[in-house]
Amino acid sequence: GYKLEFVGTRREEYLPDSRKPVVTEGTIEDDLRRRDFTINAVAASIGGDRHGELIDLFGGIADIDNRLLRTPLDPHTTYSDDPLRMMRAARFAAQLGFTLDPASFDAIRDMRDRIAIISQERISDEFVKTLSASRPSTGLAVLFESGLLELIFPELYRLAGVDLVNTDGIAYAHKDVFWHTLKVVDNIATATDNVWLRFAALMHDVAKPRTKRFRDGTGWTF
Repeated sequence: GYKLEFVGTRREEYLPDSRKPVVTEGTIEDDLRRRDFTINAVAASIGGDRHGELIDLFGGIADIDNRLLRTPLDPHTTYSDDPLRMMRAARFAAQLGFTLDPASFDAIRDMRDRIAIISQERISDEFVKTLSASRPSTGLAVLFESGLLELIFPELYRLAGVDLVNTDGIAYAHKDVFWHTLKVVDNIATATDNVWLRFAALMHDVAKPRTKRFRDGTGWTF
């Protein structure tokens, strides 16, 4: 009564301009090495004397316990092979409440231009999944602080920053709209799982950078 599908262990080699690898037969070590994060690079034996034995070559169990997102290989290699993994890092941080390993974060910042080889459909899919998390701001902050957001959603990225004008001895400041927006999204996430309501919250101030003006005696207007 069950339909079971199997795939053999594989090794993959990536060309610089594509996230679609050349696949050949490989060992279980080869197969685990090509995973995106150590928490996804754990296997279990289902046969013979090793039945039930965990195969954890990269410390994935410890990383699960420590709630840490870390790549099996050097993160520059992992993200260069498949740049969509940078988006997945932000999504997993939001969904799982895990912390991104500092070396992995630095690699995303270094490799962010590689996102250009990923289709918009795949980027949008990961972004919507991040927005669907219980606390979307965690993933959105990873995207922003790594600089990846500037490339995939520049209108949102431009919300950041505080404007300050001094006139007649009076300082007129306007809050950082980006972090305010993330707070609004987190607030609505506690009230609804509807991702499009969350997206509406994300967009509620998106026009401010284009419409912002300072008027003497009035302050900032939009």
